[in-house]
Amino acid sequence: MKRIIAALTSMALVTGLAGCSASGTDQDQQSGSSSDKTIEEQLRFTDRDLDPSYDEATATKIVLDGSGASVTGEGATADGSTVTISADGTYVVSGTLADGQIVVSLPGDNDKAQIVLDGVTIHNEDGPAIQVDQADKVFLTLADGSTNVLSDGADYALAEGEDEPYAALYSKDDLTINGSGALEVTGNYRHGIASKDDTVITGGAISVTSAEDAVRGNDAIKIGGGKVTVNARDDAFHSEYLFYIADGTVNVESCVEGYEAEKIIVHGGETSIVASDDGVNASAAEDSTSTDDVSQGTTPQNSQPPAMPQGDQPPAMTQGDEGTPPARPEGDAGGRPQGAMAPPDGQGDRSQDVGGSQDGAGPGRQGGAMTMPSASEECLIQINGGTLVVNADGDGLDSNGYIEINGGTVFVNGASNSDDSGLDYEYGATVNGGNVILMGSAAMAEDFTGGTQAYLMERTSGSAGSTIEVMDASGAVIVSYASPKAFQAVTASAPGCASIVVR
Repeated sequence: MKRIIAALTSMALVTGLAGCSASGTDQDQQSGSSSDKTIEEQLRFTDRDLDPSYDEATATKIVLDGSGASVTGEGATADGSTVTISADGTYVVSGTLADGQIVVSLPGDNDKAQIVLDGVTIHNEDGPAIQVDQADKVFLTLADGSTNVLSDGADYALAEGEDEPYAALYSKDDLTINGSGALEVTGNYRHGIASKDDTVITGGAISVTSAEDAVRGNDAIKIGGGKVTVNARDDAFHSEYLFYIADGTVNVESCVEGYEAEKIIVHGGETSIVASDDGVNASAAEDSTSTDDVSQGTTPQNSQPPAMPQGDQPPAMTQGDEGTPPARPEGDAGGRPQGAMAPPDGQGDRSQDVGGSQDGAGPGRQGGAMTMPSASEECLIQINGGTLVVNADGDGLDSNGYIEINGGTVFVNGASNSDDSGLDYEYGATVNGGNVILMGSAAMAEDFTGGTQAYLMERTSGSAGSTIEVMDASGAVIVSYASPKAFQAVTASAPGCASIVVR
């Protein structure tokens, strides 16, 4: 996987996001590294991602019966409690396996399988309930009105020296979950849902409980619909490269970190995260080069984030044939301050900022931003729309690179009493729109470093249940939020904001 290379012009795209490289015009006929795919292509949902329809009359039927299965049609075989799907096609599965699995192994580079779960319960004591060994892409469709349950045991029977598979629903290739049914996944061994390429969710009511990460997509996690509820003992959503939500509802009831990836883009949807560490964390991918050689106490000369698509609407979620390369989304030319990230005259009044300065050396960063070994200019949290509510015991929003807020509603609680707070970044944080209230401890409280929308920071205390009101110059409340826990500092931004009041 090649390191992500960021284009730094206002209209440029970030290239090199991992996934599958295009060998033609069909995204779902791609395999291997996708270092030459643009960010626009990575943010697209294909027609088949979004369309859960299928022809039951022509589909192969697989009926699970406790300890075995029967197959009617072509492309699948049953051997005891193991069902193997070995051909491109659609498969409708029903019934129960008490200790078995479905394995997908398709021979062709462009072969895809649609597996329709219609009232399925599968438990595998020593491996994944569903395991995709080879396919261009697998669509897991949740049949309307169905409830489906996948689970694994606490120990896998792995070959010596092997560390995979490692999830109750596991895929070596692209995985899409769609439909309108329900799916309950319990990962007792390690993870709940995991793909070594892209994990895409566009529908269904999905509940994941996991011993480690709930949902993983090595190259990307993309959410374009559905409702996902998570209880994880480690990360709720983890990708090395890209996490993207355009629509849908995510409710993280418990986790260590909520969203973790090198680039995190919130373009829509409703997100609620309760985390024991950071709520949203942009950290460098394992094969990215961090800025170890940057001197302590300095920041990059051109302190601005990589350019990413902006605008009021997310990239279009439909296009022609499956995988047709997309046109530029509407609103992509949204502006971003160039050069130093200072607000225009009259914007970003910092009169209430205690110890802050326009160069980003605010409280907790005396003498300039300390560039840590984990810092990377590839890291970005970008919020363009939707609703994001975070209650974290670490930092609320934490980027080892940049943070950019262009719209949406953002309410964030960081730690109440520690070296963490609502906002933490290495190189810069800009705000160009949205209603934003960030709360946390005062020890490491940080302000925005610039943007086109006014912003404020005030060291003011409140207890659980206190209401923070952001007001305009006339004293009218623009936005308010009742904090679920104590805080000692507030950073806020809203159109025309002039003051912060805690009641």
